[in-house]
Amino acid sequence: MTLFQRGATYERISKADDGDEDGVLRQGEDTQGLAKQRGIPIEGRRFRDNDRSATHGKHRPDYERLMAAVQRGEVDVIIVYMLGRLWRNRRERAEGMEILRTHGVSVLCVKGPELDLTTAAGRLLAGLLGEVDTFEVEQMSEREQREMRQRVERGQVPTGPRCYGYTATGTEVIDREAAEVRKMYEALAAGASLSGIAAELNARGVLNRNGQAWSHNTVRSLLLNERYASLREYHGAIYSGKWPAIVSEDQWRQAVAILTDASRKTSPGPARKWLGSGLYLCGVCDDGETTVTSAQRGSKKIKGRQYEGARTYKCRGPVKHLMRIAEPIDLLVAGTEPGKPLGLVLRLLMREDAAQLLLDGERPDMEELNAKAARLRARLKNMTDAFAEDDEADALEFRRAVRRVKERLSEIEQQMTSPARAAALGDLVRSDDVVAAWDALTLDRRRAVIDMLMTVTILQGRPGRAPFNPESVRIVPKT
Repeated sequence: MTLFQRGATYERISKADDGDEDGVLRQGEDTQGLAKQRGIPIEGRRFRDNDRSATHGKHRPDYERLMAAVQRGEVDVIIVYMLGRLWRNRRERAEGMEILRTHGVSVLCVKGPELDLTTAAGRLLAGLLGEVDTFEVEQMSEREQREMRQRVERGQVPTGPRCYGYTATGTEVIDREAAEVRKMYEALAAGASLSGIAAELNARGVLNRNGQAWSHNTVRSLLLNERYASLREYHGAIYSGKWPAIVSEDQWRQAVAILTDASRKTSPGPARKWLGSGLYLCGVCDDGETTVTSAQRGSKKIKGRQYEGARTYKCRGPVKHLMRIAEPIDLLVAGTEPGKPLGLVLRLLMREDAAQLLLDGERPDMEELNAKAARLRARLKNMTDAFAEDDEADALEFRRAVRRVKERLSEIEQQMTSPARAAALGDLVRSDDVVAAWDALTLDRRRAVIDMLMTVTILQGRPGRAPFNPESVRIVPKT
């Protein structure tokens, strides 16, 4: 007759494909068979964790319920396929053995000995067997880590879920998705917010790799992923990959610098709906910090039809001492309506010297670079004039000399250009139709351009229904 009257079985498998329970079912058949063979009553005390690793102490719900049953005195023996199914790390094994010792519980293994943990010999044997299990796990982990490091060093494609922009194998680019990835990096560099990028993608019906809408977090994760620059991070080091890059390393590093900037607002928040919300400053507070928010004034529903009142900008501080109609202010700043004057932003971008807007005014050597560029332009003019006057000049030699000077001038101009300004303003400055290019920008991009070019402060307007006075908006260009 068996000495055990309150048996329990426990089965666990570390890795299982979705919906695959064959592994734990086989263990269950074997543990139940041993219980029947020994005449140990189970009476529903069966515990099972499928696809749960014990190596790193991850949460195992049924194991915790089993230990709770032991502590309530409901179990006097645990039947497992092998001891390694119960514990696979030292901390958990030590804690579990102490609980079983305290409550006089033994362990029976289908593949292994009977362990009486109330005795020193039983605990010694359990500890030795457990150390063997731990050794096997750690040795396997070392092999896997070495294999992983070798894959990284060889530049092999990472395994795992498909990366948006790449095929399932990760070795080929999906052109349509890759184009969207490039647009995201360009939009971030040009000043767009993550929420704004996600909203623009969703508005166009572009879905992520899972066929779902984009969110602030999915866009952020994508932009921080070094894989798009054909790089791979392993233990803090960056390695080059052998799969095709979608963006350059410089673009990826720029995105990381933007997104990890401590001064950047990290709360997702709602995407902006109006041009000046959170951008224009309150001229009553006039502290250089308090911005305005926007709202619809007088919105109401009549006979089931919604009527929207005028949109307004108002101080977002604790005292709402400023409220102005938004439309004439936005037209003054960036208007493109036919028959009305262009906004100041458009006029700046259409000036003949608009390329100067791309220069990095904070470079300490800007004066020196300007002087070099001026000398190169003068040399080009002198070369052209000399060639025009010399009937015997060698045309091939002239073209070669001009190309060398132009290449040097291009290098100087590139050094003078601010990457952030080029990202935000470059396509506008170079456009043949600035108005059309501006109208094609997303709201986030327009806001970024305004923020880069000027500071807009809304002052108090005239009382009553007085006409809009442009002088009630203070616009100061940023150098």
